[in-house]
Amino acid sequence: MSGCPDPIARASMKSRSSALCRAFLASALSLGVLSAQAASQSLNVLNWSELIPVEVQKAYAQQTSTEMTYDILDSDDTLESKLLTGNSGYDVVYPSSSYMAKQIKAGAYEPLDWSKIPNRVHLDPVLLKKVELHDLGNRYGVPFLWGTNGILVNVKQVRAILGEDFDLNTQALLFDPLVVSKLAKCGVSFLDSPQDVFTMVLAYLGRDPNSNDIEDYKAAYMQLQRVWPHIKQVNSTYRDQITRGDICVAMAWSGDAGVVNRIVRENKLDMDIRYITPKGQTPIWFTMMGIPKDARNKDAAYQWINYLLDPKVATQVTEYNSYPSSVQEAQEASRAIQDGRYAPSEAEIRSFYVSGTIGPKTIKVMTKYWRRLYSN
Repeated sequence: MSGCPDPIARASMKSRSSALCRAFLASALSLGVLSAQAASQSLNVLNWSELIPVEVQKAYAQQTSTEMTYDILDSDDTLESKLLTGNSGYDVVYPSSSYMAKQIKAGAYEPLDWSKIPNRVHLDPVLLKKVELHDLGNRYGVPFLWGTNGILVNVKQVRAILGEDFDLNTQALLFDPLVVSKLAKCGVSFLDSPQDVFTMVLAYLGRDPNSNDIEDYKAAYMQLQRVWPHIKQVNSTYRDQITRGDICVAMAWSGDAGVVNRIVRENKLDMDIRYITPKGQTPIWFTMMGIPKDARNKDAAYQWINYLLDPKVATQVTEYNSYPSSVQEAQEASRAIQDGRYAPSEAEIRSFYVSGTIGPKTIKVMTKYWRRLYSN
């Protein structure tokens, strides 16, 4: 996930425009000015852009008499660097769950006192269980929002080629050479993100998607070699192409799927574009909330986290950013936004696997194979 246009650290949300970043930074400064007049406490937050509306920030600051500083995070690596120096300067931060796992081991976070977060009762227990891969017992992190990596499909174009009876709920649309060679007529797009691609192909092959076994990556590479000649593009700008009909299948992030849905609706396009999340083959990732060990305003941090878990506030947040909330009551709002075609059911969520942390040696091997694919 990323905010201002610096190199991305998390591929699930790509960089935003600098204008948006400036707007959010300006809002952060104004929050401090507004609340400082009668502030009884301070709160320093570091979060990604475009996730929490300014109205929510201002309402919290005014209701709690908090002098609030809201800074924009540009990458998980930047956050990790701040945390591991032991002087982050923040009271609440928003790491990706896989990064948080490493930071927990390094002792970067305050163990949570859940008695100070009574709105915990609204958190989806299925999601709490999922995120335990990175935070056993939910001791350090609160899931804020989540997303998936799936497949955008132009149903009319794909069915015209594969037939009406073809089951679209499969990653064969991306990784079966016979299927992909046929879909080359209408265009198949891959994400320009090696870890996302390899994770998904490993799941398709029935292997551990979070594997550190070099042989698994060799098998994934060989499978990718078989479909690579039939891939039209490898980039992360597929939203416009699929709504123009230039491609019919795209490996996609769920946030972009929501944007595509909005484009189709607002422009009244005669297109049936669906976001597919195949059972057992779909990765789920989380943006977490954590309190750094060196936080100076821990009471305010708990208050802010609890505020965001209020169902009304969580619904307002998810209506703003289009990402599914970890608050159960807000998930209905997300499904309404997505027309039901983009928001997974509870049964589907249970089948998702959590994107894990892979070692540096594995990343090196994966990068080597990715470069080979490009060179060929």
